Amino acid sequence: MARYHVEELYGEEVVTSRDADANDALAAVEGITGKAISPRTLQQHWFRVIDEGGSAYEFCVDEDPQTVDFAK
Repeated sequence: MARYHVEELYGEEVVTSRDADANDALAAVEGITGKAISPRTLQQHWFRVIDEGGSAYEFCVDEDPQTVDFAK
């Protein structure tokens, strides 16, 4: 597991931040929010995740997650 720094932003303003241990950046932000997450497009409310190497990833809360039933 790696350590990630997760920042919650509205526009370009950081409103909160936390560190999380996770297997990847997506798991880090999902663990903190407890919600379905997707890659960021143009949302005002979003999350920036920075790994130990300094790489940054951008995500947003998936406001309309669709459940897909692969059994059908």
